[in-house]
Amino acid sequence: MPYKLIACISLLLFSACATQVDEPIKLSGTVNIKRLLILPFKNMSAICGESKSLKCPFSGQVYLTGEVSEGATDFLAKNLKAIIKSRTLFTVLPENLTNNLLSNFISGFISGHIAGDKDIKSERVLLMEAGRLADADVVLAGYLYRFKQRAGTSYAAESPASVAFAIYLINVSDGKILWSGHFDETQHSLSDNLFEIGSFFKRGGKWITSEKMALSGLEEITKTFPKP
Repeated sequence: MPYKLIACISLLLFSACATQVDEPIKLSGTVNIKRLLILPFKNMSAICGESKSLKCPFSGQVYLTGEVSEGATDFLAKNLKAIIKSRTLFTVLPENLTNNLLSNFISGFISGHIAGDKDIKSERVLLMEAGRLADADVVLAGYLYRFKQRAGTSYAAESPASVAFAIYLINVSDGKILWSGHFDETQHSLSDNLFEIGSFFKRGGKWITSEKMALSGLEEITKTFPKP
């Protein structure tokens, strides 16, 4: 059998990813801000339940909630903080500040006990309040909808990884959205979607883990994150 034919058949037996990464909003002009508060990711699946079609609180984009692995919110927050620190000159404030009022406020916010049924304006106001309590200029808030682990091995998965989240940079002084990034991806076999051949090579022809998928998403959507 010719080598090229063998290569094509082998290609179809591996995997690729169907990726949806929205282009982040790039802030124009000079950003006159220095102190950035990064909040823990808000687990929307835990608050609203799995298999729900939820609108993102600011963009209106719809995400399907699903399984969220233990430690997923911490994983995302930790890596997001590391990326922002490496790419900007912001003074990045930790979420575990010694301010007890802020700590209690954040705990209620991410669990949905404060903002679970509030409207968009209230959600924005709550983020502004968190920023004021931390004496921050801007707040970076993330919403997690899915963080489903791959079942199986890198070459034989019973079910693929699936991750969806959105991140917003909110100006504390007026509540304006200065930047946003969105990521929604579920891995599919290349034979299911031949148009994803680019993702196939990017992923190394393997079924990847949700951690690797999420980290790749964070790296991609923060490429245009504004700098002070």
